[in-house]
Amino acid sequence: MGEAADKMLSLPISEEEYTRNRELYRQDYFAFCDRIKEKEDFRIWMLAYLCRFACDTYDVYVERNIAEKIFWDTFRDITYWCENCLRDYGEYGINEYGWFWRHLKLTLFRLGRLEFEILEADHDITGILEGKAYKIPKGTPIINVHIPQGDPLVKEDCEKSFQQAFAWFGTEKPYLCHSWLLYPKLRELLKPESNIVRFQELFTLLDMDMEGTEAEQRIFGEVLSDPAGYPEKTGLQKAAKKFLMEGKKLGNGLGIHLPGR
Repeated sequence: MGEAADKMLSLPISEEEYTRNRELYRQDYFAFCDRIKEKEDFRIWMLAYLCRFACDTYDVYVERNIAEKIFWDTFRDITYWCENCLRDYGEYGINEYGWFWRHLKLTLFRLGRLEFEILEADHDITGILEGKAYKIPKGTPIINVHIPQGDPLVKEDCEKSFQQAFAWFGTEKPYLCHSWLLYPKLRELLKPESNIVRFQELFTLLDMDMEGTEAEQRIFGEVLSDPAGYPEKTGLQKAAKKFLMEGKKLGNGLGIHLPGR
């Protein structure tokens, strides 16, 4: 990514401008993003600012005695998203900026294979757990589990991540994950020993929905109105395309990870 670094360093960002935009970011992250989006070639500008904000955040990690490895693992997302930007737009930069405030505000950390986000439920979360109605009221502290890109989704690595999270956040808060990877009908497409099916074993399914097209975006790299146009380069792509061609849909699952299960 040396070329990306060279492009960032060539941007004419004065200390006055940086300080002004840093203050805006601290007051209103999305207002900051809107300001940067007004620039020509805004994605490389976004990358430059987020990298500098990350350096400022490193100092906070040091002040709080958070392990340096956790910082580098957490902020590795910058590299992945820059690579995604090059793939999708043909230029270095960041286009997935709407997500990054979590890293900068220290509400999200990568612990091994998984990321864990501290937040309060912004709505009542309901489902069925062990045959009974289950509810997490709005405002309840929860740990949101995210699956960052980059490494194979090996169940044993995820189990180690949960152990790290339990040591840090405890086991009293519910650990929730809402993802296309937890959609139960994926089991119809995959072998029992596949990483995705084994990952599902870490969660008890609370609910599922058909909102969005994240599964198609993740599997095929794009979303088409006609699934006949999807590639068949991998076994998952072939199985998912056949599934969609039969008029079926891919959705999401909401799962809860229960310690000790």
